[in-house]
Amino acid sequence: MDKTSRDIVRDELNSLTSAAKQTFSQIQSFAIAETWKILQLLVASTVRIIENVATDLAGSEKKELAMEVIENFYDTIFTHIDLPFLPSAIESVLHQYIKKILMILVDSAIDAMVATLKDVGVFTKESVEIQTERQKQKPYKDFLTHIGKITGDILL
Repeated sequence: MDKTSRDIVRDELNSLTSAAKQTFSQIQSFAIAETWKILQLLVASTVRIIENVATDLAGSEKKELAMEVIENFYDTIFTHIDLPFLPSAIESVLHQYIKKILMILVDSAIDAMVATLKDVGVFTKESVEIQTERQKQKPYKDFLTHIGKITGDILL
């Protein structure tokens, strides 16, 4: 059975999630600011991967797929988010609400990124078709490079 573009995107993002999990294996919790920065990088990488691979999907389907893979990343990586102004016991209770708020921001970030990239001509049919295989791997590599900067180069 041939893989659909959705399957290919999911595989790419699952590989990215696995690599990030390995990179972050020594980190017990993330500050909310680091979490948001990592999610912004993930949005950028996800949008680029989807635009390169899932050319057969409508815009709403692409966004639905992006939210799905980003939520999966979040659930896998961000098991504990540190809120410096709250005790740990309360943080664990609020974890699901923090995720909901961050996913609202991610949703808006996807819209803003896609609109901006369309405005500057990045998502024209011609620009997507001329991308080489190396360029298609770039979002994955860029993401892994930049997360080291966000976490203060602790692990990379």
